[in-house]
Amino acid sequence: MIKKIIFFRILEAARCSHLTDAGFTLLARNCHELEKMDLEECVLITDNTLIQLSVHCPKLQALSLSHCELITDDGILHLSNSTCGHERLQVLELDNCLLITDVTLEHLENCHSLERIELYDCQQVTRAGIKRIRAHLPDVKVHAYFAPVTPPPSVGGSRQRLCRCCIIL
Repeated sequence: MIKKIIFFRILEAARCSHLTDAGFTLLARNCHELEKMDLEECVLITDNTLIQLSVHCPKLQALSLSHCELITDDGILHLSNSTCGHERLQVLELDNCLLITDVTLEHLENCHSLERIELYDCQQVTRAGIKRIRAHLPDVKVHAYFAPVTPPPSVGGSRQRLCRCCIIL
């Protein structure tokens, strides 16, 4: 019997909105050499995928979970406590992960190789949480954007200002 060997170093599954945890579980169990994984907009995946990556992909260095709105702090806990989290994870993209909170940043303090975290539109992450992780990991670059909850009053006459960086003309 011939055994099929699956060998991936980089997997881009971005925008595969129909793939579920079951598919990624199978992939993680068979791709132990995986170094980079892009799961952006894989909207059906949950923390179960992160648990499988934590267990089976010890060489993971970069992971994009942007727009994976079912990912929670618990999934990041599993990732940060794994071999890849402690030793290898350098880039983690969590843009638009609405269930991510400052607790995720506390978990990521275990990731000593972390170089960059993307947190755009993670509405439950605060400036204080970012300040704490940067105190523990001073070299990490945190990219975040904090939109105001409600638009500020008009500034400068007829120009309405919606955020610090945008002006509607």
